[in-house]
Amino acid sequence: MIAALVAVAAALAVALVAVLLLVRGRSSASERLGRVVHRFAGEGEAPRPGEARLDRNSLDGWITYLESVATTAAMTANLAERDRARWQLAMNELAVGVVLVDEDGNVCASNALADEMMSARDAMALVGAGVTQLLESAQEGQARSRTVKLTGPPPQVIEISGHPVASDSHALGAVAVMADRTDGVRVDEVRRDFVANLSHELRTPVGAIALLSETLAGEDDAAVRTRLVDRIGAEADRVRHIIDDLLELSRVELEGSMRQEPVPVVPLLCEVAHQYSEHARKNDVSLVSPDVAEQQPVLHADRGQLLRAVGNLVDNAIKYSDPGSEVRLSAALGSQDDRPPSEVPADADEQAWVDVVVADEGIGIPADETERVFERFYRVDKARARATGGTGLGLSIVRHVVMNHGGEVMLQTREGVGTTFTLRLPAEQDRAIT
Repeated sequence: MIAALVAVAAALAVALVAVLLLVRGRSSASERLGRVVHRFAGEGEAPRPGEARLDRNSLDGWITYLESVATTAAMTANLAERDRARWQLAMNELAVGVVLVDEDGNVCASNALADEMMSARDAMALVGAGVTQLLESAQEGQARSRTVKLTGPPPQVIEISGHPVASDSHALGAVAVMADRTDGVRVDEVRRDFVANLSHELRTPVGAIALLSETLAGEDDAAVRTRLVDRIGAEADRVRHIIDDLLELSRVELEGSMRQEPVPVVPLLCEVAHQYSEHARKNDVSLVSPDVAEQQPVLHADRGQLLRAVGNLVDNAIKYSDPGSEVRLSAALGSQDDRPPSEVPADADEQAWVDVVVADEGIGIPADETERVFERFYRVDKARARATGGTGLGLSIVRHVVMNHGGEVMLQTREGVGTTFTLRLPAEQDRAIT
């Protein structure tokens, strides 16, 4: 539009000069042309004869004036182009796609995200079709919205809305907005699942406590009363474990609560092994901790969070291992050079890491469930977990602790053979204990 304005201005200037050459000496025609020039320049009516600011009979004067008009038009066009570019850059920064059309349905403006969605040829093409339909409705004065769910991968939820654009009841066009609601929908689903699971997990032991208490009130046999009291205590412990895990999960989700300090890894693993040694003995499981090496890797981390994360892995390994099996704890220092070239990012530095490994010989995890084991309250073997008092929150805590430390959790498993969890965490640079 701006380029067309400049072209029209230039063409008009050339035409005016040509006409002037033909009408030199003809006062009335020259005067009329002067008025056109003034109107084109936005100065209103041209001065009347006797008040003219230019010599109507001077070609040089007209050329000079036309040059000033062209200069003004070019400056105006440049300013308009800068404003357009500024608005385009601002629209491109929006987290939503925006498309504006005029009253004839022609696209007047759109941002980069909208262009990407509208030009897609995969499942996202459904979004483009939806935008077109809503814009047509908006041009007819109807504001409508629609949610498009794409199965993926990855699955996406796109919300589209179309609105009329009008001024004083005069239709000027329509605008469509495309917003990616995937994260919001996922968070809502997680919240609903969390509330439902929490209600279920608490209702079971609380209901058991109520039933056992009623039975206890009418029981005269001392042995039965003792057994009922023990059951009530076990269910109360179960509630306490759920509450403790929920509080811990809430705490580790707040990254600002971390206490950073140098943490030698091997002593930490030995401490975890000592804490769970009695639990392993009761389950007839051998718990193998690392020996003190000549050089111990060091993490700059929150020691309490790491103790809880590794402890959760060891606790699960013991629970899901058969009697006579073994659970091994180990740690190793690595660097980028240890990775296969295909796994090293192009912008990777020489940051070293520490692999903290907990391996068992237990029941393993089915391949189709490995992506879900870190969900809150999710259990692979629900019957076994309930029998051992598991809350289903342990691996969620592990994942958040590792994320807080800028690391990743890796899982290798095979049903009936065992499971290995590896916590890959950034090592403290230039620090090792010898």
